[in-house]
Amino acid sequence: MADLAVVFPAREEFERACRALAAAGTAVRAFEPPTALADIAAPYVVVSDAARGALHAAVKDGLLIAGQVWYREPAPDALGDLGPDPAPGEDVVGRIAVAFVGPCVAEEDDLRLTAQIEGDLAPVFPYLNTEMRGGTFNPQGPTFTFMDGPRLINLFPHRVAIGRLREMQDAWRTLARLKRLVNDVWARRDSLQPSYERKVRVSALEVYSRLPKTNCGECGEATCIAFAAKWLNGEQRLERCAPVFTGEYGHLRPALEDLAAGLGLIN
Repeated sequence: MADLAVVFPAREEFERACRALAAAGTAVRAFEPPTALADIAAPYVVVSDAARGALHAAVKDGLLIAGQVWYREPAPDALGDLGPDPAPGEDVVGRIAVAFVGPCVAEEDDLRLTAQIEGDLAPVFPYLNTEMRGGTFNPQGPTFTFMDGPRLINLFPHRVAIGRLREMQDAWRTLARLKRLVNDVWARRDSLQPSYERKVRVSALEVYSRLPKTNCGECGEATCIAFAAKWLNGEQRLERCAPVFTGEYGHLRPALEDLAAGLGLIN
């Protein structure tokens, strides 16, 4: 079987896991974030099939993990290009802790994660709305959603949800770039005119990539892409997707509900 990458919400849990696995005599590989990213992510471990029993025993004993996904080798430049240098002055983001990681609903070889943010991002959203014309702003949330390459990033005041990450070091890089972006915009806020205009910029294809793609017709539309387009226009309700809400595709529901919250389309 393939190796698993096991992700932790804090360094203390990583260290606890390493002690438990060492006591069981199982070898693991540990991946440490660079010192500059220590406030963004805890280390993670990669375990073989032989080590899973010891890991599961540690979880039963109270070890906290954010999740586990099939291990994917990081690209050589996975931690390259972290965005602008950290902005001087206030760190409005603060520490980031990964709370959940699992397979991405849009592309199962990729992963998605949710992370808790120490600071309050809500005051930054109107400035991001000015700076990033391709973003989606929901002032009632408040939330701000945008694309970073193939990754869909949903920002909430104290949390972020990201989809289509390649592997955990790509996740570290994305979180680092996000933190630098937010702090840079906040540092320049006196030179920006905040925009409180509600905008929806996500495409129907992006929504479709998160649907079951069964074209079952139970929602009343002929295809899933038609449902996605009408939902974005406010002409459909997300819970009309029966395979997700009452059928065998319930695992897609959390990511869809995060997207709905980010777009301000909660019915």
